Amino acid sequence: MRPATRRNLKPELVTLEERTLLSLAPALDLAATHPHAELARHPRFTTNPAGVAAILSAINGGAGHEFVTLIRKEVHNLPGVILGFETGRITQYTIPGMVAKIPNLQPAYAGPAFDRMALTLGGAVLLKGGRLELGAVTRGAFFASNATSTVVFGLNRGQGAKLGPIFPARPGITPDLLVTVTIAPYAQSYSGQVQDLVTGATTPLAASQIQVDGPTVRVFLNLNQTPSEGFKIPKYHFAVWTDLLPAAGIATVGSFVPESQMIPIGLLGQPPRPRPRRR
Repeated sequence: MRPATRRNLKPELVTLEERTLLSLAPALDLAATHPHAELARHPRFTTNPAGVAAILSAINGGAGHEFVTLIRKEVHNLPGVILGFETGRITQYTIPGMVAKIPNLQPAYAGPAFDRMALTLGGAVLLKGGRLELGAVTRGAFFASNATSTVVFGLNRGQGAKLGPIFPARPGITPDLLVTVTIAPYAQSYSGQVQDLVTGATTPLAASQIQVDGPTVRVFLNLNQTPSEGFKIPKYHFAVWTDLLPAAGIATVGSFVPESQMIPIGLLGQPPRPRPRRR
């Protein structure tokens, strides 16, 4: 390869905001060789993840731009976060409503090493108007897969500790409600459901409540679909994971965000007073 010269150098304009938010994504192009990631034993990972394009789209007002707004609101030391991801000092970063990490496959996973199984972003934010948005970004696009994909959002509305962890190996992940999105091969169709672990009730999501675009999954819930079980809405906690075969145990779970705990949802709108379920 010939050395770069003034003639063949091409200037590239990258704003500080884009660099910051991509670092929170985080540092996806570095993930394939990052010493703290578990990608070395999974050679099928690609080197140009679709997650980068999804994040740039959100920065420019596309799908998921609500989470960009949340980052601007909650992250107060952007240079330090950037440096942390670039040097490997930070591999996961959380704020209320969102978590970003260098994508990996969790150690107990026994399935194929596909990009769509490795999460790099997860979020839950209360929007203006009282809707709850759940979102996730994987390292690869769902339409590139010839197998069914599943993304599960776990919420704790107040009874999670009583119910206990959904996976014994992750004692900090204690949801009392699951929102599951199932994506058909090549993303030709998708569907979703809400499973209340307190009452045992399962209800389908309307097609209009789900959006799947490349590596991005978003779900929009009305608050009557997530009634309080003791917590006020700002105290709701969440976590996200990918799963090849839900309810089959942790060996079919590709990755978690956050890795081992649930974190509070974010707030962009004023929460109404929750109405506890009538007993």
